[in-house]
Amino acid sequence: MAGFKVKWVGKKILIVDDDEVTRIFLEYALNAHGYPTVVASDFEAAREAMNADSYALVLMDLVFVDSAYTGFDIAEYIRSVSPECPVVIMTSYPSTDSAVQALRTNASDYLQKPVHIEELLACVEKVLTASVEAKPFDSRLAGKLGLTEREQDVLQLLYKGCSYTEIGKALSFSTSTAKTYGKRIYKKLDVQSRGEAVYEAVQLNLIRH
Repeated sequence: MAGFKVKWVGKKILIVDDDEVTRIFLEYALNAHGYPTVVASDFEAAREAMNADSYALVLMDLVFVDSAYTGFDIAEYIRSVSPECPVVIMTSYPSTDSAVQALRTNASDYLQKPVHIEELLACVEKVLTASVEAKPFDSRLAGKLGLTEREQDVLQLLYKGCSYTEIGKALSFSTSTAKTYGKRIYKKLDVQSRGEAVYEAVQLNLIRH
């Protein structure tokens, strides 16, 4: 399966936020679910990070206290050096204002602070799959990989951002059973995490749209 690896696998998510607690939380949450990360606390650090590497996604705050630069400045710089890199804005503004602010930065999506893990993971997975053109489900490849119908159901719900508890409830089995199916899917797709499984599935047309 090595030849099928999608472009984002191995790339990192860049976290840009001036609040240390938020940076630690986001880094821990993403790392725990298979997403490698790099953190930056301000415009200068973000610029250095963007110049040093390419990223699957940039997750950034909109307001930076005690800084001459704003999230708009950072987003503009990211677009100038890596226009294909999706940006997700985090903001404490009310939802309507958040949407307007995100549109102003040409962001792919936005998250309301405080950020919850479930919302974070669902947003990251949605944004990273958004640019992939939907194609018909490849039942032949699913069979060749040995994915059972139940594993395909679990994979579909992973793609939708469901937790293993939610998957268990939806398919009428326990959370531990859902996790067992997840591990089987990882093995058959030759991946190490939920995120990689979702994107491998999208790339291989194993998702029903």
